Amino acid sequence: MNARNTESGHFVQFGDKQIFYRPEAKSSIDLEILFLNTVLYVLIVLYGFGYLQWPVFLLLFYMLAARAFVANHDRTHADHRSRLPGWLEAIAEGFAVVVTPWDEPYDSVKRKHLKHHATHVHEVSPGLDPESDPHSLYESGGFLGSLLACLFYEEVQLFLDIKYGRLSRHRFYRLLIYPPLQLAFIWAFGFEKYLVVFLAMRLVGFTSWFVFSWLVHQPVIYRFGFSKRLPGFLKWFFYLILGRRVTEACIYHLVHHTWPAIPSRELYRFDPYG
Repeated sequence: MNARNTESGHFVQFGDKQIFYRPEAKSSIDLEILFLNTVLYVLIVLYGFGYLQWPVFLLLFYMLAARAFVANHDRTHADHRSRLPGWLEAIAEGFAVVVTPWDEPYDSVKRKHLKHHATHVHEVSPGLDPESDPHSLYESGGFLGSLLACLFYEEVQLFLDIKYGRLSRHRFYRLLIYPPLQLAFIWAFGFEKYLVVFLAMRLVGFTSWFVFSWLVHQPVIYRFGFSKRLPGFLKWFFYLILGRRVTEACIYHLVHHTWPAIPSRELYRFDPYG
């Protein structure tokens, strides 16, 4: 299997067959994330005013926030030649549901994720090395270690950034911008409702990091052809709850690591055994 790049897109060679793909435009993913995060804030306000009960809020919040999580990952590998105007791109990258002032910003996640890809060679995963690959903690730390690291993802990454001197300026922007919003929400709606929003966001972060860093890199899943072994009803359940972007990023994860720029909606075309 070989890859060939052109100005308009890329070709992947399977024997005598060539498959063409064009990476997603970063501008379109930025707009998608901006929309998702705007709807999430609408849900938070509706919950604050009592128009949504907490079980409905948690379900809707999870369905949208998980999509935003994976879209945030996907824009790392997008075509950066297609971008929004600078001011709008800054808003799209910085606007998020932040429940603690030290939540990691996009530029920091992007830098670490590209290191994560650099340490992987197709089907080979690296060992535990938090300095060169900060995300290896979540993949190679063993089940319990990975579980705890994902549960406290934000705190672990803040500690590593301080330890290795990698604090980004966007962390300080968040420290200035988001605490007043959090305090305003607590003042308007009470600490109990803030705690529900906090738990909702942390649940999304914990499960998303655990799935994408530990679960999908396990040998039984991290292989070509895994999607054929997954029962059809499970696929459709995940499509219904989490959408295509999230589902296919999981079940075709080795394809993604092999050709990171392939849009998630096209990954199935490049699984030689799918």
